Amino acid sequence: MLRVSDNGRFLVRDDGSPFFFLADTGWTLLHRLNRAETVRYLDDRAGKGFSAIQVMGISEFDGLSVPNALGDLPFHGTDPARPNEAYFGHVDWVIAQAAERGLYLALLPTWGDKVGPRLWGTEEPVFTPENAEGYGAFLGARYRDAPIV
Repeated sequence: MLRVSDNGRFLVRDDGSPFFFLADTGWTLLHRLNRAETVRYLDDRAGKGFSAIQVMGISEFDGLSVPNALGDLPFHGTDPARPNEAYFGHVDWVIAQAAERGLYLALLPTWGDKVGPRLWGTEEPVFTPENAEGYGAFLGARYRDAPIV
């Protein structure tokens, strides 16, 4: 796990050794890649010395209406208060696969087109201050001990 250094200026590992944040932007990894593609991608990035992969919890554009590579949508009925366990089970699996390779996921909870007012994208915004707080609490509780940034 990572933590803030004692002087408050750096990220360090639990043992105090420095953590260098060298991330690739695999934004749609959780949504677009199947499991074999995910393993190939993570193996490649770990082999190239990356320490983190930046990903979106809910993808830009069709992240609410087009299922992920396993056929699951993030929410039931596009309602952030009703997360789909199957979708987040895949997120869990990706986090575990990344961790096996010494990688952290830098998890962006959702792309900005899901937050109003709609300025771009293909879907109507679904997040409000109220349901965004609940979604954040869901992610925080679920991934509290996960290797994410």
